[in-house]
Amino acid sequence: MDWKEILASSVSADELAQGAAQNAADAADRAARDKAAGRLGTLRVEYDKKGRKGKPCTIISGFDGTEEELVRLKKLLQTRIATGGSHCFNSEPPYDGQILLQGDCRVKAADILRGEGYRTK
Repeated sequence: MDWKEILASSVSADELAQGAAQNAADAADRAARDKAAGRLGTLRVEYDKKGRKGKPCTIISGFDGTEEELVRLKKLLQTRIATGGSHCFNSEPPYDGQILLQGDCRVKAADILRGEGYRTK
C-alpha cells in the first residue's frame, strides 16, 4: 500500500474541519457554562497608594488559574482601561496571583471583570 493511499483512506479534510469546529463549539459552551455558574472565582479589587511614593494604583487579587490566563486578563484590563500595569505569578503569598493597574480604576476594573464572569468584592 502506498503512503498516499494510507493518507487518503484515514481522514478526509471535511472530517478534520468538522472535528475542529466541534472542539471550538465545545470549548465555547464550557466557557459559557462556567461563566453562568460563576465558577471563575471571586476577585478582590482594592485601591492602594502605600509604598509607591503616594501614587495611586488598583490591585486585583485572589486569582486562581494559570499564568497564561492571568496575563490574558491583565492585558484585557490594560487595553480596556487604557492604563499600565503588571502581574505577579508564583511569587510570595501576599503577591501571588495579583494584577496591579496604575491609577484609581476600581469601578472600571470591577465592571470588566464582572463582564468576564468573575465575582468582585
